[in-house]
Amino acid sequence: MLQTIRDRTQGLIVAVIVGLISLTFILWGVESYINAAKRVIVAKVDGDEIPIEEFQKALQRFRRQAESMLGEAFNAADWDKPEVKSKALDELINDRVLSRLIDDARVRVTNEQLAQQLLQIPAFQDEKGGFSRALYDQRVTAMGFSQLGFEQQLRGDLAKSQLRNGVAASEFVTREEAEKIAALRKQKRDIGYAVIPAAEVEKQITVTDAETNAYFEEHKEDYRTLEKASIEYLEISAAALAGKVEITDEKLHQYYDANPAAYTVAEERSANHILVQVAQDATAATESAAEAKIKDVLKRAQGGEDFEKLAKELSDDVGSKAEGGSTGFFARGAMAPEFEEAAFKLKVGEVSQPVRTKFGWHIIKLKDIKAGGLQPYDKVKAEVETAYRNSEAQKAFFEQAEQFSNLVYEHSDSLSVAAETLGIATQKTEVLSKDEFAKKFSDKAAGAIFTAEVLSEGMNSEPIELPDSRVIAVRVLEHVPSAIPELAVVKTKVEDAVRNQHRRELTEALGKELIEKLRKGETVTELVKGRGFGWEQEEGATRESGDINRAVLRAAFSVEVTGNEPQYTGIPIGNTDYAIIRVANVVVPGESEIARGDIAAIQGELVKGRMSAAWTSFVAAVRGASDVKVIAKNL
Repeated sequence: MLQTIRDRTQGLIVAVIVGLISLTFILWGVESYINAAKRVIVAKVDGDEIPIEEFQKALQRFRRQAESMLGEAFNAADWDKPEVKSKALDELINDRVLSRLIDDARVRVTNEQLAQQLLQIPAFQDEKGGFSRALYDQRVTAMGFSQLGFEQQLRGDLAKSQLRNGVAASEFVTREEAEKIAALRKQKRDIGYAVIPAAEVEKQITVTDAETNAYFEEHKEDYRTLEKASIEYLEISAAALAGKVEITDEKLHQYYDANPAAYTVAEERSANHILVQVAQDATAATESAAEAKIKDVLKRAQGGEDFEKLAKELSDDVGSKAEGGSTGFFARGAMAPEFEEAAFKLKVGEVSQPVRTKFGWHIIKLKDIKAGGLQPYDKVKAEVETAYRNSEAQKAFFEQAEQFSNLVYEHSDSLSVAAETLGIATQKTEVLSKDEFAKKFSDKAAGAIFTAEVLSEGMNSEPIELPDSRVIAVRVLEHVPSAIPELAVVKTKVEDAVRNQHRRELTEALGKELIEKLRKGETVTELVKGRGFGWEQEEGATRESGDINRAVLRAAFSVEVTGNEPQYTGIPIGNTDYAIIRVANVVVPGESEIARGDIAAIQGELVKGRMSAAWTSFVAAVRGASDVKVIAKNL
């Protein structure tokens, strides 16, 4: 099976990615098949080294996942923080620990299991849902894998999944537990709240130089500048070479004659149809009635009634009946097989006999035919020229790329020789951070720029392939290290931070003062409305109520309410405001008011959480029994 899947594949490209594997395996990722001359080690697991290149790849993978999930909320600056780097390294260490455990326990994945999983990965399936060897070859190579390397990665992921399932399989949740959770979730409460704005305390705030100095000393790292660099670079691409390809009519004719499949179109047909819908597993009586109905419609069509009017009146196909049952043009493979077979036997204007498909009974009237076959050269000349130009440019690009690579490597302290030899102008950038380089080029390029050889030793980078089929080599012109600025440079920002700190403290103090008075019996009208704060109220609010501030809602449902006495609490809102909250009239639903489906869903949710907790504890225990050494200074 695996050899069959590998047919027509070639090449060995080192790298690892798990993005196209099912979500079951997204936690896993052995990142390194790296052979570097200079190895910087960030950790050791029972003597097994983790090089910095592997760590950087893992960090980039987590970053891409976070950026995809968070969208506009993604903050690139977070990825230079120590805790994020530590998390990425932890994942790598855990993977090494688990791999060693799996090897020792002789957990094995058979070729049949591996093949079955490969066949189920959506990225390798064609439009009909079947495994496509062409897609497999294309997408695995695009991810930076050889087929053998990808299968080895997937085999490891499956083994870890088996281990996880074995660890977590004993977790369960009783119905009684789920019912209690469901009752808590479906509670209703009367919630009222007011927000004390920072403007209420603004006049009380003064910021002294002593406070500013003290705050800066305590929060210096918050003002650290990013490490930056400026570079010069050379870029080659097939697109740049396409305009230089010599075009003659003779060469285009030769290309056209050599690639007939590219300019051959399939025959297409357009029809109108009428459907009497009936399920595939319908009873004999229902099937017979549907067949009788379609035959009656056929008689009316054969008797001269307008086919499109009949379709508008009688067809069960909601998508086409308004247009008289029109299918539009379609080629073979687009329709149900039985429908297609009948339609491609008809002559224009001819009506078929009843046709049974999985949707029901049809009659079809052929409207038009677009002949297929090889398109004339003159009609597709522009397409031929584009294809020929791209093909020749690609060939020239591969030749140029090899020469480019040799020149950049042989003259590693300058890009000028490669530029002069290839006739390419060097380009320069302004001073940019690593994240800015990643946006301009790619994560891989940004990582290469900030390696020791390129950044500190003045060497050319290796050629770097960009996602849009360009290749660049870079050399650093200027390096600006990360640094903490002098207070005078950021004093305005620091003063704003101190001022916000005072706002938070003062609004919270006022809020707590008012809450204590409310608890002693003073009224909302006297204390809150009277000061112009405004008071929002919702009776019978649920945890999903959309008209209440989400932070207020969470706080209101975390308050324990006993008896009929209202309870008061408060929470900070945003950066500087504070909310006063009143909670009363808690209503807990009875067992009969909770749907069975809700209970079952909660059981599943809780089991999933317990399985995750069990697995986390297991991994921690296995790691605790291993000899793990982290070399934090190398991160």
